[in-house]
Amino acid sequence: MNLEDLKIEARKDLPILDHEHMDQESYKNQVIKPKWLEYKTNFDQLLIMRKSEHQKLYREKWEYYGGKSDAKVYAARPFDIKVLKNDLQMYIQSDDDILELQNKIAYYELIIKYIEGVLKSIDNRGWDIRHAQDWKKFEAGMI
Repeated sequence: MNLEDLKIEARKDLPILDHEHMDQESYKNQVIKPKWLEYKTNFDQLLIMRKSEHQKLYREKWEYYGGKSDAKVYAARPFDIKVLKNDLQMYIQSDDDILELQNKIAYYELIIKYIEGVLKSIDNRGWDIRHAQDWKKFEAGMI
């Protein structure tokens, strides 16, 4: 599931469709909130895994650019530049593999932020339903 799929799902879950049976809409919150909490948990787990991968990859790149990797690594991917300790960060941060993994991490963080917004909307949805019910009571002269 990607961000676009989540947006489509949110557009289906969040609107209050049945204004005549608000009580049923209120119960719908109990169905959709666990679903979105599960999405958040899954993406939190993916983010943790990618951050761990990033730490391992960072160490590998540090060894590679610092001249500390095994000779087999340099045989497969030659690197003939002597990098100064001060410049090591620049080489690591601009490495294509590191950048790709950082983009994945940023994407997962974006998805998690979106899901947190949907969860907040679900919580607010309950208030919206209650206010709509109170308004109906007011119009009927019950309040």
